[in-house]
Amino acid sequence: MTIQVDFEHGVKAVHDAMTDPKYLIDRNLALGEISAEYDVAEENDGTTITAVRELRRDLPGLLAKLFDSVSVMDMTENWLEKGDGWTGEWSLQVREQPVSVTGRFELAPTSTGCSYTVSHQARAKIPFMSGQIEKFILGQTANGARNELEHLKNYLD
Repeated sequence: MTIQVDFEHGVKAVHDAMTDPKYLIDRNLALGEISAEYDVAEENDGTTITAVRELRRDLPGLLAKLFDSVSVMDMTENWLEKGDGWTGEWSLQVREQPVSVTGRFELAPTSTGCSYTVSHQARAKIPFMSGQIEKFILGQTANGARNELEHLKNYLD
């Protein structure tokens, strides 16, 4: 699943916000997460972000029987400079659950600002139910990404 959002702000403004631990924590809490911790490491050719996020999700029927509604997630993003923009990979592992999400992203300049594109792939290691669980995870991840990017647009405006 891929999501693309265009910003009327330049690459620098969007990148600065998306790699600012204070903004990221404030965003997560504003969007209803229980807690969030971020560590940002600047390196010669990029930025590495590690995070621990705790959130509550409403789970449908069968999934509510298999999983706790409160999840702790370990996340890593690796940002690399690419021309006038950025590209990278990210991964998320849900603690104590056989669930992970990975993806790629790109932040590129446009004639009116910049464009951010992110893709998601989910993996659930549960016999006979992986497909159903992965579909749910992708829906939750896409909704979360859209909410985060809308929050960023409002923050930058």
